[in-house]
Amino acid sequence: MVKWTFDGKESEVGTNKKVVFNFIIENDETVDKEGFFELTLDIHEQKEEIEWFLIEEVKRGKQIAISPKNQEILKLQYKLKPRASVVHALSVESPKGGEIGDYATVVLKSEGSSTNLFSIKVKQTLIVVKTTIGQEVKIARDIGLKAKIEKQDYLFSILVPPDVKGYIFIETLYPDRTMGLLRTVRGARNMIDGEVQLQEIENYLVSKPAVESLGVGNFVEVTEGPFKGEKARITHVDGQKNEITLELQNAIVPIPLTVKADSVKLLEKEV
Repeated sequence: MVKWTFDGKESEVGTNKKVVFNFIIENDETVDKEGFFELTLDIHEQKEEIEWFLIEEVKRGKQIAISPKNQEILKLQYKLKPRASVVHALSVESPKGGEIGDYATVVLKSEGSSTNLFSIKVKQTLIVVKTTIGQEVKIARDIGLKAKIEKQDYLFSILVPPDVKGYIFIETLYPDRTMGLLRTVRGARNMIDGEVQLQEIENYLVSKPAVESLGVGNFVEVTEGPFKGEKARITHVDGQKNEITLELQNAIVPIPLTVKADSVKLLEKEV
């Protein structure tokens, strides 16, 4: 009997991305076996003319373009000695013009029957853009305004983490088109190769207590209350209460002043 296995998994990827997998054929009999299996894609998408690709990841390997209107098949032939096996390195490439929610299921056809192996769904991509340092917020606003004016609805959000200098994060459906848009925005330098996973930047999405960015010896400016505008030095930090104790710089007699950590602005971290 000839057996088959595969290592592909349910996946979500951006547009124009590859999902690599192996399809293994094994002959567990005591005689030679030859034949073939057929693979195709069952595609569900908003634009039925958009093509996905089923690719043999070998030199001079076949690349089959498939869409709901063009049901092509990739034939995997085998000729196996007893107890031998062969591994076919394959990939599915998502379309450049896909939409969120489009998906393709890898389908195996053999001896008149079909078996669904796994599915790949299109999602938005998170990219990193290098910018002029100190201009991150302005550049993000300019990108958003440009996208709005030109009705480029493939940009979903722009993240400007205050602790990251010279970079911004853009959530987009089409990274290649986004790069074209960035070329017209002053200060947006280039897109970093690759994409970022959401879990890699989750810490930037969670609001942190102000006290976590302050320490004893830091110089701050009071932004609220009767001492608004006064410069001060931190002498004590209470993380549990989100409070800090200050020593006002211009006071004739140094009197400890305890305030909430979010009522000051950090000036220097010198001790």
